[in-house]
Amino acid sequence: MIRTTPPPEPHPLVPLKELALPAWPERAAVKMAMIRLRALLTRSDDRPFIAEDRLDDSTGGFTDMAAPPVYTPLMTELDETLADWATDPTPGRWITPVVLPPCDEQDLLSQWARRGHHEMLDPPTRDALLTDTPEQTLDLSGDGVLVIPRLEDWFLRHRSGLGLIRALLESLAGLERHCVIGCSSWAWAFLCKAVDAHLILPEPMTFKPFDEPRLRRWLADIVRQQAVEGTRFRLSSNGKNIFAVNRKDKPREEYFETLAARSRGIAWVAWHIWQRSLKKASDVEDNDHSDDDQQTLWVVALEEFSLPGSDGTQALLILQALLIHDSLSVQELECVLPDPGSSGMRHALHRAGFIGKKNGRYHCRPAAYPAIRDGLATAGFPLDDY
Repeated sequence: MIRTTPPPEPHPLVPLKELALPAWPERAAVKMAMIRLRALLTRSDDRPFIAEDRLDDSTGGFTDMAAPPVYTPLMTELDETLADWATDPTPGRWITPVVLPPCDEQDLLSQWARRGHHEMLDPPTRDALLTDTPEQTLDLSGDGVLVIPRLEDWFLRHRSGLGLIRALLESLAGLERHCVIGCSSWAWAFLCKAVDAHLILPEPMTFKPFDEPRLRRWLADIVRQQAVEGTRFRLSSNGKNIFAVNRKDKPREEYFETLAARSRGIAWVAWHIWQRSLKKASDVEDNDHSDDDQQTLWVVALEEFSLPGSDGTQALLILQALLIHDSLSVQELECVLPDPGSSGMRHALHRAGFIGKKNGRYHCRPAAYPAIRDGLATAGFPLDDY
């Protein structure tokens, strides 16, 4: 049973430079450190990149609860942060960049713009990006708030793919109109190095990461909306209620603290990992619990994914490119990679569940993001702030 929780406290956006990710519980931190150390010490060209990973869809997840997560709290935070600024006739700054965590499948800032009836600037076609002298006329004039939801749609990581983003930033530099610019954290990190975006635009804002209390309350709200009345969520290891707290509203288990750290405080990444951890009684190995099985969902231990071996460079280049651009077609992916011929590894990553495909475009899967980022970090790739 899930106890009713009080309304969450407001969490306005914070400057990106003040981003503080949730900390690991002590035992989980030691375990993760050992996993990373073992990965470094056991690197071998003979070890396949994905042979030991358990991201395959066949590992399950309780798909009855696979509806998209509820982003209402994040919409509220955008409103709280931007409401006064959007109606100020003489704001301290006309432009507010918002850096979003990666793997945002719901296009959060576009949803916010549509809900507020704000004008959105349409991105160029991918073909239009590959020119050193962009012909597209950028008209940023008008009244009200202008929203550019995804700055990653305005460039390709190619020698001829940065012309339009440079033209856009030049136009934004002198703009005197309320403008909200969304950009994924990986695209922002790239643009700061490639076109000095951080020197042209003001300091970006970002969402405060979901720590243990906030994540637990948020998932409890989702569960109340989606689960059958009377459903229990219990740890498969000891049968304890995953949402149980003591009189001081402190959790009795470390599950959500570990989940917050594993997901790096990213709400949608945490939700996808959480959804994969839910099993029906018949799916839990060595489960001898028999009471109310029909109204119990067992929460299995969070999976540990192996890190790439030294032969995973091609895979990591694919994954990094997808994070920077959010999604790419096969042709676009080949265009932004240093070497052609990634077809075999792309299929392997897709089969293993690291990347997904929608409408002919590949993207990194949210549940795989922590493993992907760990792999990139271990290999020494430049990283984002998330």
